Amino acid sequence: MGAFLAVMGLAALLGGMLFFGSIMTPLVFSKLPPDISGPFIRATFPRYYLYVVITSVIAALGLLITGRPWYALAAILVTGGTLWLWFEWLPHINVLRETGTKEAFNRAHKLSVYANGVEFIVVLLLLAGIAG
Repeated sequence: MGAFLAVMGLAALLGGMLFFGSIMTPLVFSKLPPDISGPFIRATFPRYYLYVVITSVIAALGLLITGRPWYALAAILVTGGTLWLWFEWLPHINVLRETGTKEAFNRAHKLSVYANGVEFIVVLLLLAGIAG
């Protein structure tokens, strides 16, 4: 049961992250006008972050059950990083956008993209580690 949870949690997590970043976001910004695409994509972030939290916790539980505590810790760090992005950084970015501080917003947004990228790499390495 633990191996199933670990594989399914990590695979769902990796697939969801890949879909959101490489398909959903570019599609929204290329097909919708800016006055609709921005608010729409912002509305998706809480759901995206919830998905990442749930799947990373499932993966961590599976990794713990299979006796991989260091892998489980890495999955929990993904959970913690996502919670920080969701409840601390996302509101901060929204304030920067609303106050019109474009340069600060761009830096903050870039940091969130990098943080997501690091999480993606961690999940990819975890999945590769349990597959090999």
